Amino acid sequence: MIALLKETIDRLRYKIPLRPRQVQIEITNRCNMDCPMCQREDLGIELEHMSWAHFTKVVNKLEHRENITLTGWGEPFIHPRVFDMIAYCKEHGHKVMITSNGLFTKPSMVEDILKSGVDVVTFSIDSVNGNETVTEGHTSNKVYENIEAVVKGRKPGAMTVRLQATLHQGCENDLYDVIRYGARIGCDIINVGRLDRQFRPNLDRPDPQQERFIFLKADAIAQSCGIQLDWLQYSVSNGWTRFFYRLLKKKLHRSGQYCLKTFDYAYITREGQVTPCCLLPNAKMGNLLEGSLSSIWKNEKFDHFRENYRDTCGNCDLWVIDQVPSKTQSPASKPANLQNPVLVK
Repeated sequence: MIALLKETIDRLRYKIPLRPRQVQIEITNRCNMDCPMCQREDLGIELEHMSWAHFTKVVNKLEHRENITLTGWGEPFIHPRVFDMIAYCKEHGHKVMITSNGLFTKPSMVEDILKSGVDVVTFSIDSVNGNETVTEGHTSNKVYENIEAVVKGRKPGAMTVRLQATLHQGCENDLYDVIRYGARIGCDIINVGRLDRQFRPNLDRPDPQQERFIFLKADAIAQSCGIQLDWLQYSVSNGWTRFFYRLLKKKLHRSGQYCLKTFDYAYITREGQVTPCCLLPNAKMGNLLEGSLSSIWKNEKFDHFRENYRDTCGNCDLWVIDQVPSKTQSPASKPANLQNPVLVK
């Protein structure tokens, strides 16, 4: 409780910690899916694997048992040494997380994941009906069996499994189905994110009023199903952390002056470049192959970015509380079948 209170006060004041607590390493930008909403081909990045030499050198620079996510703009489980990478991080005392599309390339993958020691596996899934309704999203009819095998095969307390969904206009019923599906098969958490239209301006998403209404119904469904719903703009975690977050979320980071992502997170590219976000491959704060993470994290360039992030990020609102209007946003139609979110299960 004391640690939570201190972190909350630091976030309210935007007092940056000495080093990032969340480090994401781009182990690959190759993928075995081609989702219409994915921006990896628009970012000007090389679609290649991270070398083992670069990976080990990066991890060796992480000396404080950070939470490490081994995911770039691709499918991490197609990297030929992904399980060596998990093992290397675990040997160095780090908590390891991975985000996957669930489309495994070989039958043994489920067993390899279960034996790997990975702490958290997140599966990106926008629908449980394939691409019948979420035509622009992250869907495949082939992944459900794999996801269910991982959930059912894990040992109690050994691995957290999350489902991650992106909310598309008119597809709120798909989100509700994902929540019910996750609860039914035994997942621990459902995470929901906004649709990013930086490079796909024609992709439609709910407006602020619609988004809040959908959250209220989704939250009611999650509570009735007994599964945790994390939605950055509304609520995260559980217990007292969830209570304080919902109470103070608009006051965090000096009342929204700063992006929530910039507080304790760093993204490391396959070339070792440290950037503030996976969406900013050209915002290079320093190279971890050449320097230390703590010195890059607190350098003048990073501080300048934090103070002036809108100069780089424009109207991106993926990691802020309130939606930022887009000049290219088309008028959105009302979601279908909206009812009282407290009453509908």
